[in-house]
Amino acid sequence: MGGPAGRLYWPLPELSTETHVTRTRIRASFAALAAAALVGACNPTPAPAGPSPRPEPAPAGPPAYVPLTPGLPPIPAVDAPLAITLVAPERGQSLPRRANAFLYGSVGTGGAELTINATPVPVAPNGAFLAYLPVPGDGVWRLHARRGGEQAELLYTYRPVAAAPTTRADTATETDTDTTAARRALASSSVVFPVPRAGTVVRGSDTLATGSDAVYARPTPTGPYRWFFPRGTALRLVERRGAQYQVRLDSATVAWIDTANVRATRPQQTDIAAPVPAIGPWSVTAGAAPQVRIRAGFAPFLLEADSAGLHLTLYGAPADTAARAELDGFVTAAAPDAPRPGVFRLNIGLSRWLWGYRAFYEPDGTLVVKIRRPPAIDPAAPLRGIRIVVDPGHPPAGAVGPTGYHEKDANLAIAVRLAERLRAAGADVRLTREGDYPVDLAARPAMAVGLEADLLVSVHNNAFGDEANPFRDHGTSTYYFHPFSAALAAALDRRIAEATGIPDLGAKWGNLALVRPSWMPSVLTESLFMPIPEQEAALRDPGFLDRLADAHVRGIEDFLRARAGGGGR
Repeated sequence: MGGPAGRLYWPLPELSTETHVTRTRIRASFAALAAAALVGACNPTPAPAGPSPRPEPAPAGPPAYVPLTPGLPPIPAVDAPLAITLVAPERGQSLPRRANAFLYGSVGTGGAELTINATPVPVAPNGAFLAYLPVPGDGVWRLHARRGGEQAELLYTYRPVAAAPTTRADTATETDTDTTAARRALASSSVVFPVPRAGTVVRGSDTLATGSDAVYARPTPTGPYRWFFPRGTALRLVERRGAQYQVRLDSATVAWIDTANVRATRPQQTDIAAPVPAIGPWSVTAGAAPQVRIRAGFAPFLLEADSAGLHLTLYGAPADTAARAELDGFVTAAAPDAPRPGVFRLNIGLSRWLWGYRAFYEPDGTLVVKIRRPPAIDPAAPLRGIRIVVDPGHPPAGAVGPTGYHEKDANLAIAVRLAERLRAAGADVRLTREGDYPVDLAARPAMAVGLEADLLVSVHNNAFGDEANPFRDHGTSTYYFHPFSAALAAALDRRIAEATGIPDLGAKWGNLALVRPSWMPSVLTESLFMPIPEQEAALRDPGFLDRLADAHVRGIEDFLRARAGGGGR
């Protein structure tokens, strides 16, 4: 995700520069040694006239590798030929604008010395290294390694044009936040429509459930996702800027949406103003499958959940106030509100946190919101009967450690162990992949929704964004999108931090594809950082992987026990 802070993944680069290795043997001529000995015998060193001079200090040896996270398993020693491999920066990267940058890779063996631009850099027992150094003015990193009589050199040259910073967490393939349209919008000319043009969402799913296949909108051209519109939603377009439309939702609220997702009225019809949808009547039904039904004319809407319930905001003119509400012990209230002109709000009170929701329009413009009740949870055996989809993050993409270990392999090793333990505790577990093959990003949350999973847990390990200082910006973190997933993220984060002993960055809101599903609590864990030598090595250690899987299990159990008792209210 990845990760969400900027997570950038680097494949092993195919550098145009070559590693140069020389092996030297120092030989001395016996004749020369004999001559030197003879000269020394004929010219004895005179006795010092005064006190003996202070002896010169012995030259300092190479810096010892000190783990950033000392509580992890020790790094196994490697004895192999000397060879420099640079994983980051990646091939073809532009010269950074910042003062410092990180590098990591391997010299192939332990017991070696390494300098980068004449600065000594510690080498781990397995040959891995991680450095954070001033960016060279000439744009060239000069790496020189030696061990005994072996030497190796590598030159890395940046491209001369500076690149914009990259932001975290699972790159664009995981976040979908940095679309081309969003990047172009700010720099493009604007066309303001004399009257609002009508537009219809024509792409994406017709049901909000996975959080990935619906069309999204943002409060600003490059802001985070806030609104998710099913196909058929009617919009009032007030401006086109680059490859985005500005949508007027009400007198105080606008949203931005990619033009590719919308069919607008023809230019010659721009004098015909887009109609304002009429809202009402509405009904709320409780029971085994609670739902809200409201005639809304395909109006855009916003759904928000908190510990008090579910809040539906519709952007249109309230026209019919007829209402019907059937309540029970779970659905406890249904309160309409009109906070300002052009806005209708319906607050659904719940006695416990909802488990999730779906939303879609019927052909006649009726909005249906299905509310998911919590599953039956036994506090003594909280995993029994719970259906969980475990997602081993990646491929495609994914981070690479300094010795070439791929995140996708570490994620799968953790996920398989996690699935085994969850099943042993009575859970019904499905993996989004069980081997080394790619699974489309959108297919992963869709699988969880299709299986009616109670939980979705995506297992990842982290990497650094371009701006990061790896000696400061590292730790365990867990991501969520919907508020009803926050407690699961916090429980997992706490247990993983306890198991790893590395700094805890906490449970965080993140706009990631695997945490956007609205039908169940969904989270993404980022346990360790692949570029840190001892953390990459720990992810190869079977005992540590068991420990990490156990921590995931305990976090899930903590969340379920709390929910069984009505926790979070």
